[in-house]
Amino acid sequence: MNATLSTVEVFAQQFKNRTTAIRIVESLSMLLINISAFAGNLLLGIAFVKNPNLRTITNIYIVTLAFSDCLLSLLGIPFTVASLIVGIWPFNNFVCQLQGFCILLMCAISLQTLAVTAVNRYFRVVRSRSLYLKIFNVKTTKITVAFVWIMALIAPLPYVVSGHEFSFHPAKVFCAHNAESLYKGYGAYLVLFFVAVPLIIIITCYTRVFLTVRKHNLNFRFRIRSRSQSKPSIDGCLSVEEVNVTYTLLVVVCAFLVCWTPVVVVDMIDFINADWKLKRQVYVSYTCFAFASASLNPVIYGIMNRSFRAEYARILAPLKWWSSHSHPETNDGDELKMTTTQRLS
Repeated sequence: MNATLSTVEVFAQQFKNRTTAIRIVESLSMLLINISAFAGNLLLGIAFVKNPNLRTITNIYIVTLAFSDCLLSLLGIPFTVASLIVGIWPFNNFVCQLQGFCILLMCAISLQTLAVTAVNRYFRVVRSRSLYLKIFNVKTTKITVAFVWIMALIAPLPYVVSGHEFSFHPAKVFCAHNAESLYKGYGAYLVLFFVAVPLIIIITCYTRVFLTVRKHNLNFRFRIRSRSQSKPSIDGCLSVEEVNVTYTLLVVVCAFLVCWTPVVVVDMIDFINADWKLKRQVYVSYTCFAFASASLNPVIYGIMNRSFRAEYARILAPLKWWSSHSHPETNDGDELKMTTTQRLS
């Protein structure tokens, strides 16, 4: 334990004695992640509420994910931004406990929501439509979402109930569980139930989904060549839109894994070493990857989903109008220039 404390003290000194350039780069990077996570997920939520056509079963899970990411951008990331700016933890112990609890809770919710979404896609694409409609309706979906949040509470609660406290990690720049709890089995508990099980579900379901969609595409191309069928479907029940939704969700999962794979690898190295032996820059990158995952879903949906993209444009249209009318002198200048040109001609 002394080695761990001395390591933390070394990180604290490095954190406090950063150069001005490093302080600015790290602070601005995290601030950008924070703003994009909050604004993007808020935009996605508004689009879901305003447009009835977006209120599908699958999108309920996506909005659940956006809500948890938005909470992370409010109750987790801002405290890290402030710490990066001043070089120390500037808040009291209550805020530290709040941040540590919320980060652990929201991460558990995100991974479990992605797992449930993978199951949803599996039943929609691989199994029959009648079975899908029987299992996935609005009522059962809301119950599933509530169950996910209740289950996610089991991630931080054992740590808190057992008397442990979250403490500020000056390299990761957020309040995390202490090393001692990890060695006593809590780390294995988190990895098994809140990382390994959801990942197994996600990989298994999307593997089956990918193979089914691939088979569907090959069959459709063959039918197009033979001119025997012109509308894409799997057994007459899967539309082009459903295939696109499936691909979008697959991209969401891949982006999540890209962000969280470095986090899992670093945590495993620390667990094996029984100490934080990596460089401070590695842990700062670790935190950036973890928090950046909260800002990706709105961007992915804005790029790959036409309905969300159109709703984004409608929501942001007033901002575009305001921007175009906020510089009247430019418009007057343009009109004067046009008038002068007309007179000369």
